[in-house]
Amino acid sequence: MHGRPREYKNKLKADPKAQEAYKKKVDAIRNGTALVLEYRKQRKYDPAILDASAKLLKVVPEIYTLWNYRREALEPVFAAAGSGGEEGGGEAAQRASDGELALTHACLMENPKSYSTWHHRKWVVAKGLAPLERELHLISKALDEDPRNFHAWNYRMFICRRMGRTAQDELSYVEEKILQNFSNYSAWHFRTMLLHQMYCGPGGSGEGAAAGGSASQRTPIPHDVLDQEYDMVHQAFATDARDESPWVYYRWLVGNTLSHLNQHALAQNATATATATATATAAAVEAVSASPSTSAASADVTGAAVTTAAEEQAEEEAARGRVAAVLEREASRLLEDHLAAEPDAKWPLLTLARLREAQARLGLAGSPGDCEALLEEARSLYGRLMTLDPMRRGFYQDALEGRAFVVVSALGAV
Repeated sequence: MHGRPREYKNKLKADPKAQEAYKKKVDAIRNGTALVLEYRKQRKYDPAILDASAKLLKVVPEIYTLWNYRREALEPVFAAAGSGGEEGGGEAAQRASDGELALTHACLMENPKSYSTWHHRKWVVAKGLAPLERELHLISKALDEDPRNFHAWNYRMFICRRMGRTAQDELSYVEEKILQNFSNYSAWHFRTMLLHQMYCGPGGSGEGAAAGGSASQRTPIPHDVLDQEYDMVHQAFATDARDESPWVYYRWLVGNTLSHLNQHALAQNATATATATATATAAAVEAVSASPSTSAASADVTGAAVTTAAEEQAEEEAARGRVAAVLEREASRLLEDHLAAEPDAKWPLLTLARLREAQARLGLAGSPGDCEALLEEARSLYGRLMTLDPMRRGFYQDALEGRAFVVVSALGAV
C-alpha cells in the first residue's frame, strides 16, 4: 500500500534465522505449486488439491496458474447450476461463489495490489451470485484504507457498471476522495472517465449516464462543466502546488478545452464537403436545362450553401474566441495566484509555458506579432526551467525547440 512498505526484506538482511525460515517457506511454496500443476496436467480437481491451492494462494496470491486451476475446477459447478450468465442458482454454485469471495478477500488482505486476485474476484462476481451492494460497501472500505489503490478503483468501476450506478452518483464519491487527499492520481483519473461518460459517452449525456467508459478527448466536454473543474483543481494547487497529480488533471482539462477547436474543424470539413456537393449539383442542373425555373432552383441551392458557409465561419470564430479566452484566463490565474507568490515553482511555470505555446502556435493570441511574443515568452520559460530543473534539461530543450508541441498537439493536449 501507499506509505506502507513491506519490511520483510530488511528483516531478512539482519536476521540469519529469518533467512533460513524464509528459505524453507519458499521451498514449501515451490513444492506445493508443483503438486497442483501436476494435478492440473492430469485434469484432476480433487477437493484436497483445491484446499492446497487455496493455502498457497493465501501466502502468494500472485501465482496466477493456481487461480486458473481453481477456475477450471469451478466452471462446471457454475455451469451445471445455470449460472454462467447474469443469473445464478443452485446451492453448490452459491457455496462456490461464497468460498471464492472469502478466499480472494483473504488474499487481498495479504496483498491489496495483486492483479491475479482482483481478476479472479471479478470472474466470481460475473457469475451473478454475489450481492453487489455488499461488494460496493467492501470496495469503499478498501479505498478508505488506501485511496490510491488503482486496482480497487478499477474494481469499483466494474461493480458500478453491473449495478447500473450513474456517473453522477460516482462523481460525488470521487470528489469526496479528492478533497480528502488532492494527491490521489487514481481518483483524478476516475473523474476524467466519469465526466467523459456523463457528457460525451454513448447513449446520451447528462446525469443519467452510467459510470464507466473512455476518457478520450475526441468529443469535448461542455465549457461550463470544464470551468467548474478548473475552479476545483485550482483549490488543489493552493493546497500544495508541488503535488504533480492535480497538474496532470489540469493538463487533461486544457486538452478538453482545445478539443472544442478540433470538434469544430470536423464540423467545418463536413460543411465544406456539403457545400462542394451543393455547388456541383447546381452546376449540373444548370447544364441540363437553362429554363427559368431550373435556374431559380440552382440559385436557391447555391445561396443556401453560401449562407451555411457564412454561419459556419461565424461559429468557428466564436469557438476560437471562447477557447482563447479560457487559455488567457488560466494563464492570468497562474501568474497572479501562484507565480506571484512563488516565481520559481516548477509546475506553474511549465503549465504557463504550455499555455503560452498553445496560444501562439494555434493563433489564439490575436495578431501574428502577439503570437510571436507569446512564443518567445514560452521559450523563455522553458529556458528558466532548464536551470531550475536540470535533471529534465533534455525535455525542456525539446520543448524550447518546438519538438514537444508536435507530440502533444497530436494527442489533443498541451
